[in-house]
Amino acid sequence: MNRKMPSNIVIPGDVVGASEEFSPGEGTYLRGGHLLSSSTGVLEVDAGRRSAKVHPLANAPVKLKNGDVVVGQITDLKDSLAILRLAFKRGCEARPIFNTEALLHISRVKSSYVKEIRQVLGLRDIVKAKIIDATPTIGLSIVDEDLGVVKAYCGRCASPLKLDGKRLVCPECEQVESRKLSTDFGTGVIR
Repeated sequence: MNRKMPSNIVIPGDVVGASEEFSPGEGTYLRGGHLLSSSTGVLEVDAGRRSAKVHPLANAPVKLKNGDVVVGQITDLKDSLAILRLAFKRGCEARPIFNTEALLHISRVKSSYVKEIRQVLGLRDIVKAKIIDATPTIGLSIVDEDLGVVKAYCGRCASPLKLDGKRLVCPECEQVESRKLSTDFGTGVIR
């Protein structure tokens, strides 16, 4: 079978544009006034934003950097710290993040004072967060309004919590809990 390959396939080192034309996006880098591909993949040019990026053909590991929005599950809660196992980066949902943990300190949960981290987060919750420190240990923040818990689980029976007005209520045991919610809570979509 003879499959036709798309004409916008690039390999590492291919020139995909000039630095005056485009800003570098995922899978590209600048060198000597040229925008080059850093991976084998499909070139996508956004003329409106004047940017170029390369979508990898292989399932290459996702590169994480400051400012990236990620989604992960809380695996442990300490006195002033939540530990999350990262699942994916926004924009790279088809390429999961494997074996990567990140830390969310209580001071990066809300802009106001939080006495105990368990007041705003729960074990097993799914959280949308922004990377504020990518090295050496990944540090996260959920202070922004669109960041926070996107799916919450009951601390008593582990059932998914439902939003009832401004309260989170367990449909199984009727426990009422509170969280720092993302604007995406309960939608099933990460924007």
